[in-house]
This record gives sequence, structure tokens and C-alpha cells, in this order.
Amino acid sequence: MRIEPCRDECAWGATEHELDGEPLFACRSCGSEWVPSQEWTPIDADGVVPDEIAKCRRSTAD
Repeated sequence: MRIEPCRDECAWGATEHELDGEPLFACRSCGSEWVPSQEWTPIDADGVVPDEIAKCRRSTAD
């Protein structure tokens, strides 16, 4: 999993890949990656959690 310095241009989206059976998301600006089991939640540069990520977050909270 990639972790890169933030450029304050975040634009998170799903990738076609999985990591250990979880959907893998990536920031289209810096290339950092995220899976739903991580404790933090990615947000886009406008301060909004992308819908796909919010949906994953809700399903892991159940």
C-alpha cells in the first residue's frame, strides 16, 4: 500500500484492485492508497468523504 505526502488536491476513488480481500481506493493526486479496515477515512480536497468510501465505512461499522 502506498502512502505519499499530501498535495491538498485529494480526489479519492476506487481502483480495480483489492488488498487482502478488501477494495483498494487511491488518491488520484498523490497516489496514496486506502482500504476500509484502516482507522482513518480519506476525504477529497473539498472536505467531503467520497460516496464510495462513505458506503464502505458504513458497511464496516455494522
